[in-house]
Amino acid sequence: MNDPQIWTLIGVFSALMLASTRYTVSALRAEMRTGQAELGGRIDTLGGQLVATEKRLEQKIDATADRLDAKIDATADQLDAKIDATADQLNAKIDATADRLDAKIDATADRLDARIDTIANRSDAKHDHLTEVFGVRLDSIDHRLGAVEDDLKIVKAHLLRHPAA
Repeated sequence: MNDPQIWTLIGVFSALMLASTRYTVSALRAEMRTGQAELGGRIDTLGGQLVATEKRLEQKIDATADRLDAKIDATADQLDAKIDATADQLNAKIDATADRLDAKIDATADRLDARIDTIANRSDAKHDHLTEVFGVRLDSIDHRLGAVEDDLKIVKAHLLRHPAA
């Protein structure tokens, strides 16, 4: 190992190794920078695509929400119309039932009034008859009472003429 040629070969080989390592490192750095720039570009492109996709998705969601709101509003309007129609039908049925009940109540009241009038007429007739009968009986009693009073006067006069001993 003392030969200058060997040292020269070692030096040349070492220089070649260092040069090739340096070249490889430089090439790797250049490739990394290129890959980094390319990756950055792709990331930026992907970010732009993501933003565009997000905007399209928001537009689709907004459009779907608008259609859904329109359908809900239409359904609510239909339900309101059905409820109003049902309420109108129920009100008409209630009014018809109330009218029938009013007619029945009026008819019943008329029948009761007629019966009450009949009973009142019968009661008046019986009252008149009883008044007449009692009047006749009272007249008869008055006549008999008059006769008894006359008899008492006769008895009194007789007793006054013939006192009892």
